[in-house]
Amino acid sequence: MHARAALQLLAAANLAAASLPIIDAIAQVQPVTTSTTLQAYYYAPPNSSTSRLGPATTVAPPRTLTYTQTDYTPNPTVFATACAEISSAYSSRLAVYSSQIASGVDATYPTRVPVRPREAWDCLYSIPLDVDLTLDFISGVAKYLQFQSTIEYLKNPPANSLQDPVDIIGSLENLADQVRSGEIAHHIRFENAFRKLLQRCHDGHLGLVFNSASLISFRGPFTLISISPDAIEKPKVYVEKDLMEFELEASYITRIDGYEVEAWLAEFADYGSSQSPDARYNAIFANRDPGSDGTFYTLYGWYPGKNTISITFSNSSTYQYDYRAYARWNNALNWTGIRTGSDFYRNIVLNPAYFQVASSDQQAVAGTPDPSPTDGENVYHVHDKPRVKKRQMRTGVATTSTRPTATPTPRLPQLVYFNYPFMTHRVGPYVQDLNGIVGGYFLNDTIGTAVLDISSFAAADDDAEFQLQGFQAALTAFFAEARRLGSKKLILDVRGNGGGLVALGFELYKQLFPAAPANSYYRIRAHEAAQIFATAAEALATDKNTDALVELLETVGINNIDGDALDVALAIASGFSRQNTFDVNGKKPEDLATFIGPYNLTGLVNDTVSLLVENNLGFPLSDADISGFGSRANFTSSPQPFRKEDILLLSDGTCASTCTIFSELLKREQANVSSVVMGGRPNDSPSAHVGGTHGSRVLTFANLLSNSRRVVSLYPPETDEQEQYLIDNIPLALPFGFTYAAINFRDAIRPEDETETPLQFALEPADCRLYFSPIGFTDSVYLWGELSELKWGTNSNFAGCAVGGLQKGEGSTGYVPDDPETVEIVNYILQPLTPS
Repeated sequence: MHARAALQLLAAANLAAASLPIIDAIAQVQPVTTSTTLQAYYYAPPNSSTSRLGPATTVAPPRTLTYTQTDYTPNPTVFATACAEISSAYSSRLAVYSSQIASGVDATYPTRVPVRPREAWDCLYSIPLDVDLTLDFISGVAKYLQFQSTIEYLKNPPANSLQDPVDIIGSLENLADQVRSGEIAHHIRFENAFRKLLQRCHDGHLGLVFNSASLISFRGPFTLISISPDAIEKPKVYVEKDLMEFELEASYITRIDGYEVEAWLAEFADYGSSQSPDARYNAIFANRDPGSDGTFYTLYGWYPGKNTISITFSNSSTYQYDYRAYARWNNALNWTGIRTGSDFYRNIVLNPAYFQVASSDQQAVAGTPDPSPTDGENVYHVHDKPRVKKRQMRTGVATTSTRPTATPTPRLPQLVYFNYPFMTHRVGPYVQDLNGIVGGYFLNDTIGTAVLDISSFAAADDDAEFQLQGFQAALTAFFAEARRLGSKKLILDVRGNGGGLVALGFELYKQLFPAAPANSYYRIRAHEAAQIFATAAEALATDKNTDALVELLETVGINNIDGDALDVALAIASGFSRQNTFDVNGKKPEDLATFIGPYNLTGLVNDTVSLLVENNLGFPLSDADISGFGSRANFTSSPQPFRKEDILLLSDGTCASTCTIFSELLKREQANVSSVVMGGRPNDSPSAHVGGTHGSRVLTFANLLSNSRRVVSLYPPETDEQEQYLIDNIPLALPFGFTYAAINFRDAIRPEDETETPLQFALEPADCRLYFSPIGFTDSVYLWGELSELKWGTNSNFAGCAVGGLQKGEGSTGYVPDDPETVEIVNYILQPLTPS
């Protein structure tokens, strides 16, 4: 059947439909047709002949209603001039820089200038609220959030998941009511309320960062750390600089803003992105491996409500410390031309120019991480996004001008470095990959312990190349050296690992267990828009077209396809195609209906989902093969470098995304792999070793909009009914700009779990829990040595575990406790504005 005819039949059955014309805010392609119905959904990119506001919309003047907030009520007279003052400071700083350059001084281009927190908030508070556009944003963003895999589970989270109920769509409707009624009368109040709604879901794959965060950021006065004297006794909270200078003689913190320190921190941590409360607690503090400042310093980007914070120490002294704020800028978003809140609204809030061009489908074939926000936790991660070389855009589809007849031999750089500094360790590793993703060490102990330090499954550089090849080569060299040295024990350090490329997680697992299967099953929500996208993907990636693509890839390679072949590849890579998946029996789903269903869930939730599938790791949508697949299929006969009983997994609970896929393979397939978790709340109870999002793929809003664009371009609607159906369901361009926005697309599911509960809601305790001691915090090499002795030797300075044990590598039988009851405190950083 012709693809368009198939779509029309599905539309008649109210399952899916052809698509409608939309304006692409990324590629600036023209609409297929002109429709007055679509005018309300049309938001043009900058430099377009059409107003950013679309027809019949205007920017509302600044409201002067007074709202109260703890300690500070913005004064309309003051906040009306705040943006101008900041803009002047910005211009002055640039003038100094220009003068230095003109004088021959070697100056660094400034990207931020300090301002007072209250002045920064006054500027943000002066941004006017456009009711119509805000309501358009709410209705439009709901179509993106419908792809969030856990949206129904969040309404009624499983018992013992430690997740409070969150009705995302219902909360959006409440926000809309507050906007209509005038209860929310300032744009920044809307932004904050929306961000807090998503943060309450505790999903590192779910989030949206508005453009305003690119111009103003808030900071705490210093970094904190949580330290135990011996890794077993409950820790105290210190100013990091104090502990580094005076060690345990330093006074620790007892109260913050008059509240007991742990009560204040419990409230503050609740806005973290990890699902485990212990992981959220850890994220407050500075970390040395990997390096991070912690959310007490980054403040999640929130305005702290005042200029100072009060800290009381164990010696009974109390000091007032200054919060900090910075005016920031970059090439896409800056302070040029901003004098008022209305200027800020027009130039920044409505500016879509920073809308993740890099993560749309010109990079949809091989896998590189999306740019992540600089503030707060490392919460956004990337999976399975195949990548092609950068090409010119042709109606929203990447292409090349010529088609080679054979695959050129790639010129690989040096993939592996030896004894080169890795991260912040004082000792260079034996081996690391060219992108610094993994570092391999050998300890000078009698046990013969090797260590792999993997703080991410993706390079820090967004433009890094040869990530899989370098990672693969470094692991191969490391395990070869381990065999040569006779190393029998292995520590896998995944502290702070927020995920990255799925291929790297599978690569590490297959190099550890070459002959073992690597099964990781998932499903997606099969709501209306997902069915539309799946139908379009099937129309492009038919069995015949897919077979032709595979044959072509064997000839020219993934980086050298264009035209129809590229369209097919992008459809397969989108996540809505069955062509690169296997069911639980190892077979490709036979047709679209088998794959997308929809299948009804009627247990804990009422929802429709797809078939339970896993990635076909041998499908050639990559420029390199994972060990055990494709050209490296013979790797399965390689020797296993370590017995599973001789492997120890070290985490701080923030393991997320690809890290959870890898950890799940270890714990499910290799039951005797022991685990240690560091830090967490000072309650001496079991703590989850994997506490970040267990979702197995993230999709950015740009990815989803690209799917809408592809459907629109290839299958324009032929009736008003089809057009309206698509308007009501598929994601369209949004009126407000943002630097990042994403949902969790896939739920990781254990096929043996009869309840089919997403692993996001399963918090499983580590075998052993320890707190950070001073030297364990500052020196990872020391920590590794002590853990090696604790697990396999007799000379550890650790008397044991704070909770659990490592004697036999058995799983803890404890449970992850709920938060202890804490006093209700007014949190200056998180307190919402309320009407006076």
